[in-house]
Amino acid sequence: MAKIVVAGNAVVITSALKLEDIKTVEKYRPNELVLKGGEDGKEPIFRLGTTSGTGSINTVGASFGREASDGSGLAAITMVMPDIPVSDVTEWVADKLGSAVINLNAVESKLPDVLVSIEAEKAAVMSHISVAG
Repeated sequence: MAKIVVAGNAVVITSALKLEDIKTVEKYRPNELVLKGGEDGKEPIFRLGTTSGTGSINTVGASFGREASDGSGLAAITMVMPDIPVSDVTEWVADKLGSAVINLNAVESKLPDVLVSIEAEKAAVMSHISVAG
């Protein structure tokens, strides 16, 4: 589950996944990064991905641009919050980012199994490769 930390005017959303893991799914199974919904359950409503820079998150997607500063390798987004009273910070974060983080958590929850499948398929392919010298 993604974590949200507010420090001063910075809001940092840290993924439950490593940045490299998100990049792996982007490369091999990009459709798994899309949350679908709507009437028929087939309409894309949220997309997870990577980008350069600090990243961004909104109601239609999250793009992680860097790893968390703690050395964990977890994907992180850093945003600057407008100048609002300290007493309103929690409410502002919940209002502006709550639905996006809920969707992010929904996408992230299925990705560990996807990563296991990707690694198994990659290992199977690699076992059939020989390099002639």
